[in-house]
Amino acid sequence: MSQEIAVIEAETVAPIDSLDAFEWFLQIDVANGDATRDTVVAYRREVGAYILWCEKNGIDALFAGRDDVERYRESLKNRGMATTTRQSKLSIVRRFYAAAIRHGLLEKNPAEGVRAGKDLTAPEDKMHALGLGALGKLVAGIPGDTLAGARDRAIVGLMALHGLRRIEVHRLNHENLRNDDQSEPFLEVEGKGSKKRRVYLRTDTLAALEAYSHAKFAAKMPLEGAIFVAHGNNGRGKRLSRQALNVIVDKHLGAATLKRAGVSCHALRHTFGTLSVAGGAKIEHLRDAMGHAKIDTTSIYVRAVERAKNNPSNFIDVEI
Repeated sequence: MSQEIAVIEAETVAPIDSLDAFEWFLQIDVANGDATRDTVVAYRREVGAYILWCEKNGIDALFAGRDDVERYRESLKNRGMATTTRQSKLSIVRRFYAAAIRHGLLEKNPAEGVRAGKDLTAPEDKMHALGLGALGKLVAGIPGDTLAGARDRAIVGLMALHGLRRIEVHRLNHENLRNDDQSEPFLEVEGKGSKKRRVYLRTDTLAALEAYSHAKFAAKMPLEGAIFVAHGNNGRGKRLSRQALNVIVDKHLGAATLKRAGVSCHALRHTFGTLSVAGGAKIEHLRDAMGHAKIDTTSIYVRAVERAKNNPSNFIDVEI
């Protein structure tokens, strides 16, 4: 098996025949044959990591047995990965072997039946979100009178006040903003599986986007293509990567003394969900705004808010 490493979007994967078979499999199997390039790259990256783990442990991935896959699972657990993360990685490994079977490279899937383990924690208990006061503190600490500050305020606003995913913010183009007299201002957002939805904008969020556009124009930066771009000499004008969005959000969370484990970009999306429900938003409207395929996914915000409101200890009429 080849030891060569190929670079795809700054990630390393092992380019062997089985990986080529796996990519073909992804193109026809994932999302009913409509897998995005991001999905293919992410899945190849995960399989590449598994193959490299096999190589480091003296295992030929194409001839691995169930016990080898279980050892891989244990290595993930020993690295402190959550059950859901292990489950996702093992699911991709199973698909890798399914692709090898489809191409006649294998007869049996060694990852079949290997489970990640049980996670009895309720979804709402694993969720990280900011309270109203904390969100206000975060926003107040981001300056709006600089090019970077205008950009960062708009990014945080879209995540925390409209629930956009990090990948959705990353993909936004100026052409996705619709602001005319025929409808309320909205963004056309591309979500998971290339599914598009309208996200109607609050007045202040629209103002933040316009302020950033004005700042870009003043800095002689184009107002077409990517909305959120780098400003430094090395990547000036280039679309911000997802990792760069993490860095930006984490920087402002840290400055507001709100940064802790699990609180980053996705926590701002959870903040939108919980604060919207707490403020009286209807669950079906929230589902549509967040781009959830099932309302069961959205219901975790309702359960989180209801549990906080209906704390049984509040019924005990004794003070400490």
